[in-house]
Amino acid sequence: MDSNIIKGVLALISALSGAGSTFFIKLDHKKLCSLISFSAGALLGAAVFVLIPESAENLKTIEIIISAFSGYFLFWFISKYFSHVCPACSASHFDEKTTHKFSEIVLTLITALSIHSLLDGMALSTGNNIHAQNESILAAILTHKFPEGLALAALMFSSSYPKQKIIIYVTLVESTTIIGTILGTYLFQSGISPIISSAIMAHIAGGFVFLALHAVLGEMLKNHTRLVIFSLSLGLILILGVHLIFS
Repeated sequence: MDSNIIKGVLALISALSGAGSTFFIKLDHKKLCSLISFSAGALLGAAVFVLIPESAENLKTIEIIISAFSGYFLFWFISKYFSHVCPACSASHFDEKTTHKFSEIVLTLITALSIHSLLDGMALSTGNNIHAQNESILAAILTHKFPEGLALAALMFSSSYPKQKIIIYVTLVESTTIIGTILGTYLFQSGISPIISSAIMAHIAGGFVFLALHAVLGEMLKNHTRLVIFSLSLGLILILGVHLIFS
């Protein structure tokens, strides 16, 4: 099995572990906030320490900015006019009314999350045989997938979905991560221009920045400011540490 597909499978397992934990462990808002902020820091670290520096080898600064903004704008547009692109990153944006009406928004939410997971899978395929980059992005995705699966399962659980159906839904939507690794492997190994591959990496980085900011800004302004900053910093340090260790 291709190593990138194995990474996609590991990401799926992480998401399912998060989903399964909702059946046995009851997290309060403070602990969930800490977990999500930590995973947001990991995504931000992957963008800042890995994807953007790698894309800078073939792109000018203005090209990086445009490519990153396109990724940021894509997720902003989906979240603004379609549905929250990541239930974990949007945990503080879901009120009780939204949770009770989850059955009405399930299709749009899962579609948006599938797009997000597809790009996660592509990110896992951007390593280009650079060991430090491979391990850093894998650590970031695995860290993020756990609260992502947890948040999606918690929404469905609160809306009285049966456990079996929750696991099936989470498996189906998170499996798009594996599809993303296959697509990414084809794109990055098909001899496409280094400029295009670097633009894709910067685009994905922009999406990661959106997810990270979207996850922490609401909580930082409303609740647990110090906890958010501390957890976010730990996530950043984790990815930087992994990157330096494997460099």
